[in-house]
Amino acid sequence: MLHKRHFLYAGVLALLLLAGCTSTTPSRYVDASDTTAAVINKGRMSSADWVIISQEAAQAMLTAPLFQEYLTAYKIDAERIMKENEAAGETLSTREKMTYMKPLLMLSVIQNNTGEHIDSKLMTERLREVLFNSGKVRFTTYVAGEGQSFDEATAYARELQNDPNVNQRTVMKKGKVNAYDLSLAGVIIKQTARDGRANEISYMFSLTLTDNNTGEGVWAYTKELKRQHVQGGFGW
Repeated sequence: MLHKRHFLYAGVLALLLLAGCTSTTPSRYVDASDTTAAVINKGRMSSADWVIISQEAAQAMLTAPLFQEYLTAYKIDAERIMKENEAAGETLSTREKMTYMKPLLMLSVIQNNTGEHIDSKLMTERLREVLFNSGKVRFTTYVAGEGQSFDEATAYARELQNDPNVNQRTVMKKGKVNAYDLSLAGVIIKQTARDGRANEISYMFSLTLTDNNTGEGVWAYTKELKRQHVQGGFGW
């Protein structure tokens, strides 16, 4: 009788373990900007890392005193140049006047020194959105650094002058694309450490904003994201 009970208990336990291993939770949507709800990868970049760094870097840039000084100086110079051009008889369009006071920014190369296959656009596209919507800068999509997105439509629009089916009055003119004033570049570095079952992973993000008129840096930013976890006794 005692042996039968042991077999019974063992069978029930096995069924419970099997049920626990095979049960699944239905997929659900979560807030992509909520880092507390994100799944954290133990040994590689997680989506939460991109959210944190892009949000903090964008706010750090917009509130940096050096960047504010640059914007003020840029506006003063732009107002002077615009007045000089109008005095010389040049006519500026309404769109040109609207954007004349804001520097044009280009997303340059984000070097990946992590050893991982990662897409830096997961960070720069969020940066682009925050910076552009701040109303303090313009963005060029005509050119971009390696690994960044750019739109070939601007160049193609000028080639329509060779298409007899296109109203030539509406074709974009050459010599109208604006050169960028600023470029944003950076690097991502990964470091790992291990002590027994304790593991640590850190990502260093470094960004630099450059004034392409002078080749001098306008703003620099460094942020390290560090995570730790302890390996389970059974390797889980």
